[in-house]
Amino acid sequence: MDFSFLTVLHVFVLLAVSLRIFSRRSSHGTALAWLLLIVLIPAVGVLVYLLIGERRLGKTWMQRAIALQPQVLSWARRIPAEHVVPPGTLTTGAESISRLATGSVGLPLMGGHRLQLLADSEASMRALIADIDAARTSVHLEFYIWSAGGFVDDLIAALVRAAQRGIPCSALMDSLGSRPFFRSEAFARLRNAGVSIVEVLPVNPLRALFVRLDLRDHRKIAVIDRRIAYTGSMNIADPHFFKQDAGVGEWVDAMVRIEGPAAWVLEAVSLSLTALQTGANFAPPPPPRLATTGDSHVQIFPSGPQATTRHIEQLLLAAIYAAKREIVLTTPYFVPGETLLTALRSAALRGVRVILIVPEKVDSVLVRYASNAYNDDLLAVGITILHFHGGLLHTKSMVVDEEITIFGTVNLDLRSFELNFEVSLIAYDAAFSAATRALQRQYESRSQPLQLVHWRARPKWRRWLENAVQVMSPLL
Repeated sequence: MDFSFLTVLHVFVLLAVSLRIFSRRSSHGTALAWLLLIVLIPAVGVLVYLLIGERRLGKTWMQRAIALQPQVLSWARRIPAEHVVPPGTLTTGAESISRLATGSVGLPLMGGHRLQLLADSEASMRALIADIDAARTSVHLEFYIWSAGGFVDDLIAALVRAAQRGIPCSALMDSLGSRPFFRSEAFARLRNAGVSIVEVLPVNPLRALFVRLDLRDHRKIAVIDRRIAYTGSMNIADPHFFKQDAGVGEWVDAMVRIEGPAAWVLEAVSLSLTALQTGANFAPPPPPRLATTGDSHVQIFPSGPQATTRHIEQLLLAAIYAAKREIVLTTPYFVPGETLLTALRSAALRGVRVILIVPEKVDSVLVRYASNAYNDDLLAVGITILHFHGGLLHTKSMVVDEEITIFGTVNLDLRSFELNFEVSLIAYDAAFSAATRALQRQYESRSQPLQLVHWRARPKWRRWLENAVQVMSPLL
């Protein structure tokens, strides 16, 4: 009798969760992965699905997101015409990318920028500190990880100095990524100095019942005086101190320093997340009057889990299909969906040189196995895979034909496409693309190419394990 009841209960739960999965219209890979997990390990699978199976931002957040979207689009339409560049001035491939970007998030192509690539964390942090020390009107920061120690302490001191001389300073910090920092002396110093701090997507056991806790704010944004901005892969963490026990070496990052109107656009993107978190009105200050500092054309491309479409994946696909000669990508985590994998293979088959640079070691065993499962498919069509040996290569970049660069916070995995708040800079600029390509060549010089014949000689058990983990990759 007990066995029959448990059997009926088991079948009922499986059917109920399965129907829930089908009702969400997830991608077929994600849906199949969840169904497989629930069938193989019912109790664990159901519990995990209830915790992280859906992009649940919570009722309040979603109500705010729905109300905020038309406000942001209305704000974007009012960007002064003198900063907007017609996409028709670009090459055909670049124009298609730009139009897709505008159609997806509403932000137009803008001109009048000077871009500077900062090739390592030390240079990035020193430049940021210098700009904060020179700030006259405002400092606004948004970073996934804040971790005290090393040059981060110098940044904290610069923020305290700015606040003490009357400069409004604010910072967004992800609740999970910056969790230890909230208990640090550095955090207390910022609070005591008057720096306004917003904890994004708070983490606590009670919220897990209503909100998916691994939806994170993965952005890296700094805006000074609404005329200078930074974005890229660097967290507020000194690689000499950060995660030294992870066994992957120091994190290797790069940032871009932007002068021009995209700075106050990045600030508005960050303020929109502030509005989502706090419920405050989305009311960015009017655009400042800025002297033209350069001739670079750029677009800002935010993405996040509140959207029903993978806008950033669509953008990457458009860039790949627009390529004529070469695509070079760097990413710490490569777990693509089938559409991105097909696009890369198609590019190689039509004669485009495709180079993928990934770290030899990453801080997730499951991600490493899932990523390795794609190597055979990529190598078989002539794609070059390089394993970087100089640490955990954390730079996220794509350079197409040394003419277009997508640079920012997005990893080539479903987590960045679906679950995280991210931001990318699209630079339609040959000089910046050449600088980024030169940095990628530096990474190449510290990397070892993966050979197809050697890869196929790996043990069968390892291939089976990689394929098994890859099946579950939509859940990683």
